[in-house]
Amino acid sequence: MQFHVAFIGLTAFVVFSADAGPSMHNPTYCYATDNIRPQINMASVLTSYQAIRRFNFTTVNPYVSTCSPSRLWYLGMYGTRLPNPPTLQRIIDFTQSSVQNATIENYLAGRTTLCREDFENIRDFTMDSEFGDLFRIENAAMVTESGIFAVQNISRRFQQIFPNILSETYTPARFHFRHTSTPQSNDSIRAFATGLFGEAGAANVVYEPVPDADWFLSPFSFCPAFDEETADWERQRIAFREGPEIRELIEQVNRKLGFHTSNPMDFDQVWTMWNICVFAVATTFETSNSETGPDSPWCAPFSIAHHLLLEYYEDMRWFYSRGYGVRNQRLLQNMNCGLMQDLLRHMQSENDSDAMARIFMSSASEIQAMLVILGSFRDFWPMHQHNFAQQTTRNWLMSLITPYSGNLAAVRFDCDGGDHDVIFLLNERPILVPGCDQQNGVCKLSFIVNRFQRFIDANCSTLFCSDD
Repeated sequence: MQFHVAFIGLTAFVVFSADAGPSMHNPTYCYATDNIRPQINMASVLTSYQAIRRFNFTTVNPYVSTCSPSRLWYLGMYGTRLPNPPTLQRIIDFTQSSVQNATIENYLAGRTTLCREDFENIRDFTMDSEFGDLFRIENAAMVTESGIFAVQNISRRFQQIFPNILSETYTPARFHFRHTSTPQSNDSIRAFATGLFGEAGAANVVYEPVPDADWFLSPFSFCPAFDEETADWERQRIAFREGPEIRELIEQVNRKLGFHTSNPMDFDQVWTMWNICVFAVATTFETSNSETGPDSPWCAPFSIAHHLLLEYYEDMRWFYSRGYGVRNQRLLQNMNCGLMQDLLRHMQSENDSDAMARIFMSSASEIQAMLVILGSFRDFWPMHQHNFAQQTTRNWLMSLITPYSGNLAAVRFDCDGGDHDVIFLLNERPILVPGCDQQNGVCKLSFIVNRFQRFIDANCSTLFCSDD
Protein backbone atom coordinates (compact mmCIF):
# COMPACT_ATOMS: atom_id res chain seq x y z
CA MET A 1 0.00 0.00 0.00
CA GLN A 2 1.31 3.46 -0.91
CA PHE A 3 0.83 6.22 1.66
CA HIS A 4 0.87 9.93 0.90
CA VAL A 5 1.32 11.69 4.23
CA ALA A 6 1.95 15.31 5.08
CA PHE A 7 1.61 17.92 7.77
CA ILE A 8 -1.83 19.05 8.89
CA GLY A 9 -2.57 22.61 7.88
CA LEU A 10 0.80 23.14 6.16
CA THR A 11 1.68 24.17 2.64
CA ALA A 12 5.30 24.01 1.59
CA PHE A 13 6.62 27.28 0.18
CA VAL A 14 7.58 26.39 -3.39
CA VAL A 15 7.89 28.83 -6.29
CA PHE A 16 6.10 28.02 -9.54
CA SER A 17 6.01 29.49 -13.01
CA ALA A 18 2.96 29.83 -15.21
CA ASP A 19 3.44 26.36 -16.66
CA ALA A 20 3.33 24.84 -13.13
CA GLY A 21 6.97 23.80 -13.25
CA PRO A 22 9.69 24.97 -10.90
CA SER A 23 10.44 28.69 -11.19
CA MET A 24 12.47 29.70 -14.22
CA HIS A 25 15.99 30.99 -13.77
CA ASN A 26 16.13 34.77 -13.55
CA PRO A 27 19.63 35.96 -14.56
CA THR A 28 19.03 39.47 -13.16
CA TYR A 29 17.70 38.34 -9.77
CA CYS A 30 19.01 40.62 -6.99
CA TYR A 31 19.42 38.91 -3.64
CA ALA A 32 20.25 42.06 -1.67
CA THR A 33 16.96 43.79 -2.55
CA ASP A 34 14.66 40.76 -2.26
CA ASN A 35 12.43 41.41 0.76
CA ILE A 36 10.96 37.88 0.74
CA ARG A 37 13.85 35.52 -0.03
CA PRO A 38 11.92 32.25 -0.25
CA GLN A 39 15.19 30.38 -0.76
CA ILE A 40 16.15 30.72 2.91
CA ASN A 41 14.03 27.62 3.55
CA MET A 42 15.48 25.66 0.62
CA ALA A 43 18.74 24.43 2.15
CA SER A 44 17.74 20.85 3.01
CA VAL A 45 19.14 19.83 6.43
CA LEU A 46 21.20 23.06 6.48
CA THR A 47 18.06 25.18 6.89
CA SER A 48 17.47 27.44 9.87
CA TYR A 49 14.59 26.31 12.10
CA GLN A 50 13.26 29.84 12.47
CA ALA A 51 13.32 30.34 8.70
CA ILE A 52 10.95 27.38 8.36
CA ARG A 53 8.68 28.74 11.09
CA ARG A 54 8.52 32.07 9.24
CA PHE A 55 6.80 30.43 6.27
CA ASN A 56 5.02 27.53 7.98
CA PHE A 57 4.15 28.51 11.52
CA THR A 58 1.46 26.36 13.07
CA THR A 59 0.57 26.58 16.75
CA VAL A 60 0.26 23.24 18.52
CA ASN A 61 -3.33 22.83 19.67
CA PRO A 62 -3.30 21.34 23.19
CA TYR A 63 -7.04 20.79 22.87
CA VAL A 64 -6.85 18.62 19.76
CA SER A 65 -7.96 15.82 22.08
CA THR A 66 -10.70 16.19 24.67
CA CYS A 67 -8.53 14.10 27.02
CA SER A 68 -5.76 15.31 29.33
CA PRO A 69 -2.10 15.55 28.17
CA SER A 70 0.01 13.38 30.47
CA ARG A 71 3.25 12.21 28.76
CA LEU A 72 5.68 13.58 26.22
CA TRP A 73 8.39 11.81 24.23
CA TYR A 74 10.81 14.04 22.34
CA LEU A 75 13.56 13.29 19.81
CA GLY A 76 15.55 16.34 18.73
CA MET A 77 18.29 17.15 16.24
CA TYR A 78 21.15 19.38 17.32
CA GLY A 79 20.91 23.12 16.74
CA THR A 80 22.52 25.04 13.90
CA ARG A 81 26.20 24.18 13.69
CA LEU A 82 29.20 25.32 11.73
CA PRO A 83 30.41 23.22 8.78
CA ASN A 84 32.38 20.05 9.46
CA PRO A 85 36.19 20.29 9.03
CA PRO A 86 36.42 19.31 5.31
CA THR A 87 33.57 21.62 4.29
CA LEU A 88 34.88 24.48 6.40
CA GLN A 89 38.34 24.10 4.91
CA ARG A 90 36.86 24.21 1.38
CA ILE A 91 34.99 27.40 2.33
CA ILE A 92 38.16 28.99 3.67
CA ASP A 93 40.09 27.97 0.56
CA PHE A 94 37.38 29.40 -1.71
CA THR A 95 37.39 32.77 0.04
CA GLN A 96 41.17 32.90 -0.41
CA SER A 97 40.95 32.04 -4.11
CA SER A 98 40.84 34.43 -7.07
CA VAL A 99 37.05 34.21 -7.57
CA GLN A 100 36.21 37.37 -5.61
CA ASN A 101 38.76 39.59 -7.38
CA ALA A 102 37.91 38.11 -10.77
CA THR A 103 34.22 38.81 -10.17
CA ILE A 104 35.02 42.43 -9.32
CA GLU A 105 36.99 42.76 -12.56
CA ASN A 106 34.17 41.15 -14.53
CA TYR A 107 31.59 43.52 -13.07
CA LEU A 108 33.68 46.61 -13.82
CA ALA A 109 34.12 45.33 -17.39
CA GLY A 110 30.35 44.86 -17.80
CA ARG A 111 30.47 41.07 -18.08
CA THR A 112 28.19 40.15 -15.14
CA THR A 113 24.44 40.39 -14.55
CA LEU A 114 24.87 41.28 -10.88
CA CYS A 115 22.83 44.15 -9.52
CA ARG A 116 24.83 46.98 -7.97
CA GLU A 117 23.87 46.00 -4.41
CA ASP A 118 24.97 42.38 -4.84
CA PHE A 119 28.22 43.48 -6.47
CA GLU A 120 29.02 45.85 -3.61
CA ASN A 121 28.42 43.08 -1.08
CA ILE A 122 30.76 40.72 -2.95
CA ARG A 123 33.35 43.49 -3.37
CA ASP A 124 33.32 44.29 0.36
CA PHE A 125 33.25 40.68 1.58
CA THR A 126 35.84 39.39 4.03
CA MET A 127 35.60 36.34 6.25
CA ASP A 128 35.83 38.52 9.34
CA SER A 129 33.15 40.97 8.20
CA GLU A 130 30.78 38.12 7.34
CA PHE A 131 31.45 35.65 10.14
CA GLY A 132 33.64 37.38 12.71
CA ASP A 133 35.85 34.75 14.32
CA LEU A 134 33.29 31.96 13.90
CA PHE A 135 34.52 30.33 10.70
CA ARG A 136 37.86 29.12 12.04
CA ILE A 137 38.89 25.51 11.48
CA GLU A 138 39.16 24.96 15.24
CA ASN A 139 35.43 25.80 15.54
CA ALA A 140 34.30 23.27 12.90
CA ALA A 141 30.93 21.60 13.63
CA MET A 142 30.39 23.76 16.73
CA VAL A 143 26.79 24.67 17.57
CA THR A 144 26.29 28.41 17.07
CA GLU A 145 24.51 30.99 19.20
CA SER A 146 21.59 30.88 16.77
CA GLY A 147 21.39 27.11 17.23
CA ILE A 148 21.29 27.46 21.01
CA PHE A 149 18.55 30.10 20.79
CA ALA A 150 16.46 27.93 18.47
CA VAL A 151 16.57 24.88 20.77
CA GLN A 152 15.84 26.96 23.88
CA ASN A 153 12.84 28.55 22.19
CA ILE A 154 11.50 25.15 21.12
CA SER A 155 11.57 23.82 24.69
CA ARG A 156 9.92 27.00 26.00
CA ARG A 157 7.09 26.71 23.49
CA PHE A 158 6.48 23.07 24.41
CA GLN A 159 6.47 24.07 28.07
CA GLN A 160 3.91 26.80 27.44
CA ILE A 161 1.64 24.38 25.62
CA PHE A 162 2.03 21.42 28.01
CA PRO A 163 2.83 22.96 31.43
CA ASN A 164 1.41 19.98 33.32
CA ILE A 165 4.04 17.75 31.72
CA LEU A 166 6.97 20.14 31.36
CA SER A 167 7.16 21.92 34.68
CA GLU A 168 9.55 24.83 35.24
CA THR A 169 11.23 22.98 38.09
CA TYR A 170 13.48 20.05 37.35
CA THR A 171 13.11 16.79 39.23
CA PRO A 172 14.80 13.54 38.12
CA ALA A 173 11.59 11.63 38.72
CA ARG A 174 9.68 13.76 36.18
CA PHE A 175 12.29 14.18 33.43
CA HIS A 176 14.64 11.78 31.64
CA PHE A 177 17.40 13.23 29.39
CA ARG A 178 19.79 11.42 27.08
CA HIS A 179 22.08 12.53 24.24
CA THR A 180 24.74 11.11 21.94
CA SER A 181 28.49 11.45 22.39
CA THR A 182 28.85 14.35 19.95
CA PRO A 183 29.50 17.88 21.24
CA GLN A 184 26.62 19.17 19.11
CA SER A 185 24.15 16.82 20.80
CA ASN A 186 25.59 17.60 24.22
CA ASP A 187 25.34 21.37 23.76
CA SER A 188 21.85 21.15 22.28
CA ILE A 189 20.24 19.06 25.02
CA ARG A 190 21.65 21.44 27.60
CA ALA A 191 20.11 24.32 25.65
CA PHE A 192 16.79 22.44 25.74
CA ALA A 193 17.09 22.04 29.52
CA THR A 194 17.99 25.71 29.92
CA GLY A 195 14.87 26.68 28.00
CA LEU A 196 12.79 24.66 30.46
CA PHE A 197 14.45 25.40 33.78
CA GLY A 198 16.68 28.44 33.28
CA GLU A 199 20.46 28.30 33.63
CA ALA A 200 20.41 27.63 37.36
CA GLY A 201 17.84 24.83 37.10
CA ALA A 202 19.52 23.26 34.08
CA ALA A 203 22.74 22.91 36.06
CA ASN A 204 21.00 20.27 38.18
CA VAL A 205 19.85 18.09 35.28
CA VAL A 206 21.07 14.49 35.31
CA TYR A 207 21.80 12.98 31.89
CA GLU A 208 21.87 9.25 31.21
CA PRO A 209 25.48 8.18 30.55
CA VAL A 210 26.42 7.60 26.91
CA PRO A 211 27.54 4.00 26.34
CA ASP A 212 30.55 3.17 24.19
CA ALA A 213 28.38 1.35 21.65
CA ASP A 214 25.33 3.60 21.56
CA TRP A 215 23.06 1.63 19.24
CA PHE A 216 20.08 3.35 20.92
CA LEU A 217 20.73 6.94 19.73
CA SER A 218 23.50 6.37 17.17
CA PRO A 219 22.56 3.07 15.49
CA PHE A 220 23.99 4.01 12.09
CA SER A 221 27.47 4.18 13.63
CA PHE A 222 27.35 0.57 14.79
CA CYS A 223 25.83 -1.43 11.95
CA PRO A 224 28.22 -2.65 9.20
CA ALA A 225 25.31 -4.41 7.50
CA PHE A 226 23.59 -1.08 6.92
CA ASP A 227 26.79 0.46 5.57
CA GLU A 228 27.01 -2.41 3.10
CA GLU A 229 23.34 -2.05 2.16
CA THR A 230 23.72 1.64 1.34
CA ALA A 231 27.26 1.56 -0.06
CA ASP A 232 26.12 2.89 -3.46
CA TRP A 233 23.66 5.48 -2.11
CA GLU A 234 25.31 8.27 -4.14
CA ARG A 235 24.72 6.64 -7.52
CA GLN A 236 21.52 8.53 -8.38
CA ARG A 237 22.83 11.72 -6.81
CA ILE A 238 26.02 11.65 -8.88
CA ALA A 239 23.98 10.99 -12.01
CA PHE A 240 21.81 14.02 -11.23
CA ARG A 241 24.89 16.16 -10.58
CA GLU A 242 26.25 15.20 -14.00
CA GLY A 243 22.89 15.73 -15.72
CA PRO A 244 21.58 18.63 -17.82
CA GLU A 245 19.93 20.59 -14.98
CA ILE A 246 23.13 20.94 -12.93
CA ARG A 247 25.27 21.56 -16.02
CA GLU A 248 22.96 24.42 -16.95
CA LEU A 249 23.06 25.73 -13.38
CA ILE A 250 26.88 25.84 -13.47
CA GLU A 251 26.81 27.71 -16.80
CA GLN A 252 24.26 30.21 -15.47
CA VAL A 253 26.20 30.91 -12.27
CA ASN A 254 29.36 31.44 -14.34
CA ARG A 255 27.53 33.88 -16.61
CA LYS A 256 26.06 35.69 -13.60
CA LEU A 257 29.57 36.37 -12.28
CA GLY A 258 31.04 37.10 -15.70
CA PHE A 259 33.04 33.92 -16.29
CA HIS A 260 31.93 33.48 -19.90
CA THR A 261 34.91 31.79 -21.51
CA SER A 262 38.07 31.83 -19.42
CA ASN A 263 38.52 29.93 -16.17
CA PRO A 264 34.88 28.99 -15.55
CA MET A 265 34.01 27.60 -12.14
CA ASP A 266 33.34 23.88 -11.88
CA PHE A 267 30.68 22.14 -9.80
CA ASP A 268 32.86 21.88 -6.68
CA GLN A 269 33.43 25.65 -6.67
CA VAL A 270 29.75 26.40 -7.24
CA TRP A 271 28.75 23.89 -4.57
CA THR A 272 31.18 25.47 -2.08
CA MET A 273 29.79 28.90 -2.88
CA TRP A 274 26.26 27.64 -2.19
CA ASN A 275 27.47 26.15 1.09
CA ILE A 276 28.87 29.55 2.12
CA CYS A 277 25.48 31.06 1.36
CA VAL A 278 23.35 28.55 3.26
CA PHE A 279 25.70 28.25 6.23
CA ALA A 280 25.87 32.05 6.49
CA VAL A 281 22.07 32.21 6.64
CA ALA A 282 21.49 29.26 8.96
CA THR A 283 24.27 29.96 11.45
CA THR A 284 23.14 33.54 12.10
CA PHE A 285 19.42 33.61 11.27
CA GLU A 286 18.05 33.66 14.82
CA THR A 287 20.52 36.37 15.85
CA SER A 288 20.25 38.50 12.69
CA ASN A 289 17.09 40.32 13.80
CA SER A 290 15.85 39.95 10.24
CA GLU A 291 12.92 38.06 8.77
CA THR A 292 15.01 37.33 5.67
CA GLY A 293 18.35 36.54 7.27
CA PRO A 294 21.74 38.16 6.71
CA ASP A 295 22.82 39.72 3.40
CA SER A 296 25.27 36.97 2.53
CA PRO A 297 27.21 38.09 -0.59
CA TRP A 298 27.66 34.54 -1.86
CA CYS A 299 23.91 34.00 -2.13
CA ALA A 300 23.88 36.56 -4.95
CA PRO A 301 24.99 34.22 -7.79
CA PHE A 302 22.01 31.90 -7.26
CA SER A 303 18.45 32.37 -8.46
CA ILE A 304 15.48 30.75 -6.73
CA ALA A 305 15.54 28.00 -9.37
CA HIS A 306 19.14 27.21 -8.49
CA HIS A 307 18.27 26.75 -4.83
CA LEU A 308 15.49 24.34 -5.75
CA LEU A 309 17.95 22.27 -7.80
CA LEU A 310 20.67 22.19 -5.15
CA GLU A 311 18.13 21.42 -2.43
CA TYR A 312 16.96 18.45 -4.51
CA TYR A 313 20.57 17.32 -4.95
CA GLU A 314 21.11 17.49 -1.18
CA ASP A 315 17.77 15.79 -0.36
CA MET A 316 18.75 12.85 -2.54
CA ARG A 317 21.52 12.12 -0.04
CA TRP A 318 18.97 11.50 2.71
CA PHE A 319 16.43 9.74 0.50
CA TYR A 320 18.93 7.04 -0.48
CA SER A 321 20.84 6.80 2.81
CA ARG A 322 18.09 7.23 5.46
CA GLY A 323 14.77 7.32 3.64
CA TYR A 324 12.49 5.48 1.27
CA GLY A 325 15.28 5.06 -1.27
CA VAL A 326 17.05 2.49 0.93
CA ARG A 327 16.42 -0.86 -0.75
CA ASN A 328 16.10 -2.89 2.46
CA GLN A 329 13.32 -0.97 4.20
CA ARG A 330 12.99 -3.56 6.96
CA LEU A 331 16.63 -3.06 7.95
CA LEU A 332 16.17 0.73 7.96
CA GLN A 333 13.07 0.49 10.14
CA ASN A 334 14.83 -1.81 12.58
CA MET A 335 17.71 0.64 13.00
CA ASN A 336 15.62 2.70 15.41
CA CYS A 337 14.25 -0.31 17.29
CA GLY A 338 15.50 1.11 20.61
CA LEU A 339 13.84 4.49 20.13
CA MET A 340 10.58 2.97 18.91
CA GLN A 341 10.49 0.55 21.82
CA ASP A 342 11.14 3.38 24.27
CA LEU A 343 8.38 5.51 22.73
CA LEU A 344 5.82 2.68 22.85
CA ARG A 345 6.63 1.73 26.43
CA HIS A 346 6.44 5.36 27.51
CA MET A 347 3.07 5.86 25.82
CA GLN A 348 1.77 2.66 27.45
CA SER A 349 3.09 3.27 30.96
CA GLU A 350 0.56 3.63 33.76
CA ASN A 351 3.25 3.78 36.45
CA ASP A 352 3.11 7.10 38.28
CA SER A 353 6.78 6.77 39.20
CA ASP A 354 7.88 6.79 35.55
CA ALA A 355 9.13 10.05 34.05
CA MET A 356 6.45 12.18 32.40
CA ALA A 357 8.86 13.50 29.77
CA ARG A 358 11.57 11.54 28.00
CA ILE A 359 13.85 13.83 25.99
CA PHE A 360 16.54 12.66 23.56
CA MET A 361 18.99 14.60 21.39
CA SER A 362 20.57 13.01 18.35
CA SER A 363 20.79 13.83 14.62
CA ALA A 364 18.70 14.09 11.46
CA SER A 365 19.26 10.40 10.65
CA GLU A 366 17.27 9.15 13.61
CA ILE A 367 14.31 11.48 12.97
CA GLN A 368 14.19 10.50 9.30
CA ALA A 369 14.32 6.78 10.11
CA MET A 370 11.54 7.20 12.70
CA LEU A 371 9.35 8.84 10.05
CA VAL A 372 9.96 5.88 7.75
CA ILE A 373 8.78 3.56 10.54
CA LEU A 374 5.61 5.64 10.89
CA GLY A 375 5.09 5.60 7.11
CA SER A 376 5.14 9.40 6.96
CA PHE A 377 6.15 11.68 4.09
CA ARG A 378 6.33 8.91 1.53
CA ASP A 379 5.87 10.00 -2.08
CA PHE A 380 4.16 8.07 -4.83
CA TRP A 381 7.28 8.24 -7.01
CA PRO A 382 10.85 7.94 -5.71
CA MET A 383 13.43 10.66 -6.21
CA HIS A 384 15.85 9.95 -9.06
CA GLN A 385 18.05 11.68 -11.57
CA HIS A 386 15.32 12.27 -14.17
CA ASN A 387 12.31 13.55 -12.22
CA PHE A 388 13.34 16.79 -10.54
CA ALA A 389 10.48 18.74 -12.16
CA GLN A 390 7.90 16.20 -10.93
CA GLN A 391 9.30 16.30 -7.39
CA THR A 392 8.99 20.03 -6.62
CA THR A 393 5.94 19.29 -4.44
CA ARG A 394 7.43 16.16 -2.86
CA ASN A 395 6.77 15.14 0.73
CA TRP A 396 10.39 14.07 1.33
CA LEU A 397 11.55 17.68 1.73
CA MET A 398 14.35 17.89 4.27
CA SER A 399 14.08 21.63 4.86
CA LEU A 400 10.63 21.01 6.35
CA ILE A 401 11.35 17.60 7.89
CA THR A 402 14.82 17.91 9.41
CA PRO A 403 16.11 21.47 9.45
CA TYR A 404 18.59 22.33 12.16
CA SER A 405 16.92 21.80 15.58
CA GLY A 406 14.33 19.54 13.91
CA ASN A 407 12.26 17.47 16.31
CA LEU A 408 9.75 14.64 16.51
CA ALA A 409 7.48 14.49 19.53
CA ALA A 410 4.68 12.19 20.68
CA VAL A 411 2.16 13.38 23.26
CA ARG A 412 -0.20 11.08 25.14
CA PHE A 413 -3.60 12.31 26.24
CA ASP A 414 -5.22 10.26 29.01
CA CYS A 415 -8.81 9.30 28.22
CA ASP A 416 -11.51 7.56 30.24
CA GLY A 417 -11.65 3.88 29.43
CA GLY A 418 -7.90 3.46 29.00
CA ASP A 419 -7.56 3.75 25.22
CA HIS A 420 -5.62 6.99 25.27
CA ASP A 421 -5.03 9.44 22.43
CA VAL A 422 -1.60 10.02 20.90
CA ILE A 423 -0.56 12.81 18.58
CA PHE A 424 2.73 13.00 16.67
CA LEU A 425 4.31 16.41 16.13
CA LEU A 426 7.13 17.11 13.71
CA ASN A 427 8.78 20.49 14.26
CA GLU A 428 5.81 21.49 16.42
CA ARG A 429 3.29 20.65 13.69
CA PRO A 430 0.89 17.70 13.77
CA ILE A 431 1.49 15.10 11.07
CA LEU A 432 -0.88 12.66 9.46
CA VAL A 433 -0.02 9.06 10.34
CA PRO A 434 -1.67 6.32 8.24
CA GLY A 435 -4.52 4.74 10.21
CA CYS A 436 -5.06 7.75 12.47
CA ASP A 437 -7.64 10.55 12.21
CA GLN A 438 -6.91 12.27 8.91
CA GLN A 439 -8.48 15.56 10.03
CA ASN A 440 -6.59 16.29 13.24
CA GLY A 441 -3.86 13.63 13.36
CA VAL A 442 -5.07 12.02 16.60
CA CYS A 443 -4.19 8.33 16.93
CA LYS A 444 -5.62 5.82 19.36
CA LEU A 445 -2.93 4.27 21.52
CA SER A 446 -4.30 0.78 20.92
CA PHE A 447 -3.82 1.26 17.16
CA ILE A 448 -0.22 2.46 17.56
CA VAL A 449 0.62 -0.42 19.91
CA ASN A 450 -0.93 -3.03 17.60
CA ARG A 451 0.74 -1.64 14.52
CA PHE A 452 4.22 -1.60 16.07
CA GLN A 453 3.82 -4.56 18.42
CA ARG A 454 6.97 -6.24 17.13
CA PHE A 455 9.16 -3.57 18.74
CA ILE A 456 7.72 -3.73 22.26
CA ASP A 457 9.37 -6.93 23.51
CA ALA A 458 12.17 -7.10 20.93
CA ASN A 459 15.83 -7.51 21.82
CA CYS A 460 16.80 -4.25 20.15
CA SER A 461 20.52 -4.70 20.78
CA THR A 462 20.46 -7.33 18.02
CA LEU A 463 17.32 -6.44 16.04
CA PHE A 464 18.55 -2.90 15.28
CA CYS A 465 21.12 -4.23 12.78
CA SER A 466 19.04 -6.95 11.13
CA ASP A 467 16.11 -7.26 8.75
CA ASP A 468 14.16 -9.82 10.81
